[in-house]
Amino acid sequence: MEKPSKFSIGEISKLTGVTVRTLQYYDNIHLVPLEKSKENGRRYYKESDLTRLQQVLFYKSLGLKIKDITKLLEETTTAEQLMNVLEKQREVFYYKLHDIKSNIAMIEASLAGMRDNQALPIGNLVQLIISLNKDTIYQYKDVPFNKNITDTFLNYYEDSEAIFEIYWDWKALILEAVAHILNDVQPESKQGQDFAKRWIEMVVTISKESQDLLEAYKASSKQREQWPEEDRRLMEFTDAFIDKAVDKYLSSGKSDIWRDKND
Repeated sequence: MEKPSKFSIGEISKLTGVTVRTLQYYDNIHLVPLEKSKENGRRYYKESDLTRLQQVLFYKSLGLKIKDITKLLEETTTAEQLMNVLEKQREVFYYKLHDIKSNIAMIEASLAGMRDNQALPIGNLVQLIISLNKDTIYQYKDVPFNKNITDTFLNYYEDSEAIFEIYWDWKALILEAVAHILNDVQPESKQGQDFAKRWIEMVVTISKESQDLLEAYKASSKQREQWPEEDRRLMEFTDAFIDKAVDKYLSSGKSDIWRDKND
């Protein structure tokens, strides 16, 4: 009969890249306990212990805390239970991603006001940025869009990650427009026209060159009074600047494709 394989803590440390100290800690808290040889008293892992260690390292890579991993290993016995845990952890990462996106949008707004004039962000912009509610996007789930709009969005967007991407691309440009207005940038200026180009590119991207999807966005904009208060306020503040910048850009003939699709 073949003897079961035994592995020293040093061997497993080299194999997994986990430090000996960490493995000793897992042993001390009985998360991945080592066996003790009756012959020489040395501690070692069995093959079955390696399976448990792999699970621990997997859950840890997903950001789970040690206490949650311990509970998970004790209580999760079915695929359905594990799926529930992973789905909850996915939501945690979505929220972290959302938080990162919001911070990037705020940084972009600050940079937009600094690139050409090399001036520090003015007080009004700073006050706006620190008062923004990063959770505004979640308020859209309570907006009673009409059925056609909702059905169109559901048809094109299958998951919340895609919606997060679109929302923060849009919000970043809205905040940039705010920065331009507060810095007295004119829509016809180079900065204003650079903004218009990126605004048009954003709209083309989020509409996926679909007229139905573009119309759904236009219809949702007409229901702006039902938007979350923060986004409605920002859109109303930037409307005139965006319209003038885009009109000037289109009148220059730089975007015939855009004009053909939307006239």
